[in-house]
Amino acid sequence: MIVYYLTSKCLNLRANTPFDRCPTLPVPYTLTPAQQKGIVDFEMGLATAQVRDDEAGWLSDAGALGGPDDILGFPFYIGINDNVADPAGPFNEKAMNLFRSWAGSHQEDRASVARGEAIFNSKPIIISGVKGLNDNPYFGSPATLTGTCTTCHNTPQMGNHSLAVALDIGLTDGSRRTPDMPLYTLRNLTTGQEVTTTDPGLALSTGKWKDVGRFKGPILRGLAARAPYFHNGFAKDFDAVLDFYTDRFGLVFSRKERQDLIAFLRSL
Repeated sequence: MIVYYLTSKCLNLRANTPFDRCPTLPVPYTLTPAQQKGIVDFEMGLATAQVRDDEAGWLSDAGALGGPDDILGFPFYIGINDNVADPAGPFNEKAMNLFRSWAGSHQEDRASVARGEAIFNSKPIIISGVKGLNDNPYFGSPATLTGTCTTCHNTPQMGNHSLAVALDIGLTDGSRRTPDMPLYTLRNLTTGQEVTTTDPGLALSTGKWKDVGRFKGPILRGLAARAPYFHNGFAKDFDAVLDFYTDRFGLVFSRKERQDLIAFLRSL
């Protein structure tokens, strides 16, 4: 493993310089195998989980697997439950099963969390126009794909993508800019195509046009403490998160579904 430090000269110029002209001056630092292992062991020992919800109570009660006690015991490897490449078996859309034991609970707040988890696992979403997914040969480049929340949030019990797949779901489109965000106009030096975006995303690292606006989805545990949501704080609360998916993907929620799904997201 080699760690590169970008010089301040490159960082200062990057905002106003075409990607192919930015003078990247890497300073390499080679890690020893022992150092690499130490970093991996440290990172694999980190976890975040909510302990209690004001309405549902302790999140490990009555057989539930919420909270920090169980989180380090969940299996993980690169590609687990991936839509294409999991070596252990086919993709399972029921990636979240933390609160299955609360299904049908006589405590309505807990039953609501369990119903929200089921919605997260199974409510159909027509996915189209997502760079990194609909245009990706790895997934078969489908023009449209019927999936669920777990199509992208596929790591069991955690909610991130188990591969380093960065996607553009339209979050940083110039049309969605709010007054507190910057607006960049980017031009493809080969084709002349222009796009407006509030954040170039992965393209800042790769310099590739196809990576503009693409981001890696985060782990979803501990969400209640992390508002505002999305990497740029676009959504002030869970209602605003669901509003985005309704606007972008036409995903319609009944009042009850919205209440239940928020109860689940609030309990992670």
